[in-house]
Amino acid sequence: MKGKTLRNRIISLVALLATVFVVLISNMLISENVNHHCHGEANCPICSLIVQCEKNINTVGSGLIMVAVAAMVYFVAAVTVSNYKYQSVQTTLVSQKVRLDS
Repeated sequence: MKGKTLRNRIISLVALLATVFVVLISNMLISENVNHHCHGEANCPICSLIVQCEKNINTVGSGLIMVAVAAMVYFVAAVTVSNYKYQSVQTTLVSQKVRLDS
């Protein structure tokens, strides 16, 4: 069982690194070609590269926003639960020191 969870963690780490790598490379390629001026060529390789990088960022970016929101909700819930201290709500007459004189 431990080998399977370790393997899953390694696979998820590799997928995370690949995703971050794609976003960083896409941003770098767009920033390098930001001053590209196309002269109306239909099959311009630079323009197609920029379009593909923009699609990568939009696709991965929307998913990363959802992951960030989910992580934030989980973090806030974990901090709230960890700060919670259990106190018994049950009170008795003895705990309130009430005398039962009539």
